[in-house]
Amino acid sequence: MIRLLRANMGRLKKETAFWAAIIFMVFYALCVCLMAKYSMDLNDNSLPLDGLFLYGYGLTGLIAVPGLVMAAVCSLFVGTEYSDGTIRNKLIVGHSRAGIYLSNFITCAAVGIALNLSYALVVCAVGIPLCGWFTASAGTILSLIADGVLMLISYAAIFTMAGMLMQNKTLASIFCILGVVVSMFLSFYLGTCIAQPEMIDTLQIIDGEQVMKSMPNPRYLSQTVRNIYQFIIDFLPSGQSVQISGQTAPHLGLMAMYSLVIIICSNIIGIFVFRKKDIQ
Repeated sequence: MIRLLRANMGRLKKETAFWAAIIFMVFYALCVCLMAKYSMDLNDNSLPLDGLFLYGYGLTGLIAVPGLVMAAVCSLFVGTEYSDGTIRNKLIVGHSRAGIYLSNFITCAAVGIALNLSYALVVCAVGIPLCGWFTASAGTILSLIADGVLMLISYAAIFTMAGMLMQNKTLASIFCILGVVVSMFLSFYLGTCIAQPEMIDTLQIIDGEQVMKSMPNPRYLSQTVRNIYQFIIDFLPSGQSVQISGQTAPHLGLMAMYSLVIIICSNIIGIFVFRKKDIQ
């Protein structure tokens, strides 16, 4: 396993897609800081560092930025092992399939953490002089960071499984990116459904006068449906991403548990299928 990890890290250092992703995250962090500066100058107010820092896990609670970047890098990195015949060579020299799979998963997890660190370092270097220190408690910030890191590792588990079970790296990349996009928009849609108020104000004309009256919102969800929708958002890595970045996550502990479930199940299923896979 150690030899496999060393080989993967050596190849990662030479991976163009990885360094392009690092550069993108640095550029993304600088853009976030510049937008914050512009907003503060325009509105003559101050913004807390909390929001800028948490944008590393998504953009304003809307776009799962790290998931999209990791989908491209991880699927290409793993897929290249098939196209270059690296996996076949590793099997020939005696490495186990489980070891090969887990070494790729650990490498993909390291990619996600490296991308997050590059963003965090730039935001802290530029954002602290601009916005000051965090306003939330240390416990809250650490909980959000822990959930965010587990979310990135769960992405890595899913992308590793897709890349290891699909020999075509282009197909794997498309599958991973589309999966992030679909789950991201699904989470946003479900979130808007949950946010529907129980009562809505309507304008009615009574005796020739306009009167505002409250009436039940037909789109208001029952408690059972609300719980199901919230579970889906909390469970999906993209749902976790938009909630953490938007600072709207109501169940940090459950989200961490769901990420662990995804990590464990994805690796178990992936290793089981990969062991039976015919390597061409």
